[in-house]
Amino acid sequence: MIRTLIFGAIAGYVGKKLYDEGKLTEFKDDLVARYNQARSDLDNRRASDTTLTSPNLATPTAGTAGTAPLTP
Repeated sequence: MIRTLIFGAIAGYVGKKLYDEGKLTEFKDDLVARYNQARSDLDNRRASDTTLTSPNLATPTAGTAGTAPLTP
């Protein structure tokens, strides 16, 4: 438990130093760019999937839905 506290304190100190020096903004900008790219890719994929599957969502016509099977 003491090791965890010490490690957390060191990580916090180093993180604060990096933040103050402005070195984390490049990392943040990279993450934001990757997130936006992935989001646009998913939107494009969803748009193409809905155009491909939209004709399959049609309901059957009334003539075929109410017919009974023919008996010989």
